[in-house]
Amino acid sequence: MKHLVIESIASHHVGVNTGDSLAALTPRGRGRTGPSPRPRAGRPSLLALALMGLQIMTAASFAATVTLRLELTTNATCLVVSPISAPGALFILAAPDLTSLLVAPSVLLLTNTPLTNELRLPVPSVGGFSNQGFFRAAHWAGLAPALVDIPAGTFLMGAPPSEAERFVWDGPQTEVAITYSFKIGKFEITQAEYQALMGNNPSYFTGISNRPVEQVTWTNAMDYCARLTAAQRLAGCLPAGWAYRLPTEAEWECACRAGTSTAFAYGPALRSGMATFNGREEYDATIGTEFNPAGVAAAKPSVVGGYAPNAWGLFDMHGNVWEWCQDWWAGQLPGGSVADPEGPSSGLNRVVRGGCWYNDGRICRSACRAAGDPGYRGNDLGFRIVLAPGRP
Repeated sequence: MKHLVIESIASHHVGVNTGDSLAALTPRGRGRTGPSPRPRAGRPSLLALALMGLQIMTAASFAATVTLRLELTTNATCLVVSPISAPGALFILAAPDLTSLLVAPSVLLLTNTPLTNELRLPVPSVGGFSNQGFFRAAHWAGLAPALVDIPAGTFLMGAPPSEAERFVWDGPQTEVAITYSFKIGKFEITQAEYQALMGNNPSYFTGISNRPVEQVTWTNAMDYCARLTAAQRLAGCLPAGWAYRLPTEAEWECACRAGTSTAFAYGPALRSGMATFNGREEYDATIGTEFNPAGVAAAKPSVVGGYAPNAWGLFDMHGNVWEWCQDWWAGQLPGGSVADPEGPSSGLNRVVRGGCWYNDGRICRSACRAAGDPGYRGNDLGFRIVLAPGRP
């Protein structure tokens, strides 16, 4: 396979930017035959970098030296990040042009796993990318929660009247358009993630660090989001204007449903063994609550990710711990068609979603809503986060 590899070793700066079109970096264009040239080992000359339009910088919190390579094959442009053993989170940000990289890049990759082998990332084929891409790598010493991309779109929020044992405040069904894409936590925030950033673990069920953190107030959850934003901005890991926050109620239900319209992301029923809940009180949307004497009644939250994810790769959206949302509580959904709802401008309680480990199946439905005192601390309540631009 024909390819060109450009290597650079550098240290003690901020960020990594690499980028150029395939034609610009291939000395004689894409039609060149024979093996592509490789630079000499070590640091390329400044003249060579200038001629190729290649900008190299590396994060201060990387190990002493970091090797970054932009590899060009006959089919695609790839960013190759060599092994990095330093603990912490590695971010790769990307944009189709340099201006966008500076002000509004996409988070192409986020991983907390040390790289023992080379990591190869193709230039995205959507979002304005063609054969050209610009990249920035940044390293943060903390734990970064895993995120899942949620696309913009429209969904039907709330429970239909036919959903057995629904609550009146679970409706009326509302057509909701979310006009932006966002990222949401793949898991509920764990005790380890909370402890690493906040310096304490308020949970009742301690001893296993990848259980969800609980006994957190709404303000505690918001403080976590603010500190995570500040720390990652300082490390150069976040695009300008992006911030961590709690999900809106609409974002939460959209992510929970993952394109479904049934009572659960798994279908119309929740059975023992499908989630962390009171499995003796199963639920079927056509019947209601069904008693199962052989079901497992959970005695505490489970480690995150212990059951199957929904279709979008999100875990524990049903059961385990209730999850704080950003919105003030409203006694019903707005009905009709709305775009990007955020709930009332004020109130006494905040929305919580998802049900918890001791609830019966009915309470764990995608549409089930509940109100929580913002100051409440309970071993049944935690949170997951959203990362998005231009929102509260």
